[in-house]
Amino acid sequence: MRLSKHSICLAIACVALCGLLAMIASPAAASSWVPKLTGEVGNGSTHTYNGCFIRFDLTDDSAYAHVTISSAGHQTRVLNIGEGNLADYDGLVRVYVSAINRTSDKIWVEIAVPSDSEATPTPTPGGTRLTCDTPGLQALAGDTVIFPITIQNNDNEDKTYTLAASSGTGWALRFVSGDKGLYKLYVPRMSSKTINLEVKTTGATGVGEKKITATVDSQSIDMYVYITSVNQSADVYAPVSSKIASIGEKITYDIRIKNLQTQENIYRLSAFGLPENWYYQFKESAGSTVELSETVVPAGGDKSLVLEIVPPYSVSAGDYNFTAVVTEPGGNTIGKDFMLRLKSGVGMTMQSAKQGYDAKPGQPFNIEVYVTNSGSGTALTNLYLETDAPDGWTVQVSPNKTASLTAGNTQKFTVKVTPPGNIVASDYDITIKAVSDQIGKEKNYRITVTVDSYIPYIGGAIILFVLGGLVLVYRKYGRR
Repeated sequence: MRLSKHSICLAIACVALCGLLAMIASPAAASSWVPKLTGEVGNGSTHTYNGCFIRFDLTDDSAYAHVTISSAGHQTRVLNIGEGNLADYDGLVRVYVSAINRTSDKIWVEIAVPSDSEATPTPTPGGTRLTCDTPGLQALAGDTVIFPITIQNNDNEDKTYTLAASSGTGWALRFVSGDKGLYKLYVPRMSSKTINLEVKTTGATGVGEKKITATVDSQSIDMYVYITSVNQSADVYAPVSSKIASIGEKITYDIRIKNLQTQENIYRLSAFGLPENWYYQFKESAGSTVELSETVVPAGGDKSLVLEIVPPYSVSAGDYNFTAVVTEPGGNTIGKDFMLRLKSGVGMTMQSAKQGYDAKPGQPFNIEVYVTNSGSGTALTNLYLETDAPDGWTVQVSPNKTASLTAGNTQKFTVKVTPPGNIVASDYDITIKAVSDQIGKEKNYRITVTVDSYIPYIGGAIILFVLGGLVLVYRKYGRR
């Protein structure tokens, strides 16, 4: 089919017109991009360029960086950008993601703006902006709620903010990061950070809306908790819920029960989770001998009690968890968890029949040593005796070693000591030490060495010899 010259000219004109319209409709395509930020950004951080607020978020189950961009006169959009990809927001800003590190919660990005925006930059608002995505939460009385608060530093300088919170409820309020409480927060310039405000309500709080005010330097933001119902008639409080004690000791925990209702209530007392053969009792004080199975608490009042725990002597060292239970009149139970860490008590006694012994040169004698494991729960292992005697003395110990001596038992050792045969009569000291892997004890023994004297025997012999001589002389010469 042949086209007329008129048709060809018309087609050329249409193509030119479409190209012109495309250039007019896409001015951004004709612009070059100028990088404004090249580097790493943190998870949850916000940056402002060309009048756009750009927030970066990471989630564990996504392979993308979630980039939320908003600007006056434009619709807020969430762009999911993977590594090595880019996206632009209405020709105002372009974001390129080069790498994502979920271990450090960092994203390496390039944020660019059109080159023609450099000549007429969009003014950036200054100051500090506070936002909370969930400013109103519902809770039961006694619950803990968390408000995430984003602090946006729109100034061209880094800031360290002072944090505070208040309410007229008597609730415990604190800013937290993980499990740590904070009262100051550093936010770099043109960036944002999100911090949690932890609100611990009390069981005594009435139904209705309660206001909490968070203050960041001179800025403040209000949040609200609506208490839907009171979930218990009492609060159970323990100032110390974790203790360390030695086996064989009695352990006590202080407990306070507060009646949240307007009438007097009787609360039943019990405990569960204790191992077999453990004993517990509730008392009004540590020195009381009266065991309680229930207690009366007046309307709106409180009652202080003592929970005494007595583990058996044969218990093993370790950590033990149990729960004190307060049962309300309606049958509902309130539990308070406790932890007890038992440690073994190590002890040793060392005894002998006497501390002093008599000896003769070259003649052996025995010292009997009794070693008792006076500790609780722990055996004495590799038990043996060490001796320190003067030079030339010989010492033998039987038995040589005991592998294990359990608590409450006694091991007898016999120490055979032999002084030298040529020793001088005098007092000597021997030290005997009981040694184990856990503990040691020692004792000193005084040894008195005596040497037999032959002078009386010699004198007696001389006397007998003289007497015998006199008798012979008398017999021979006496009759003359």
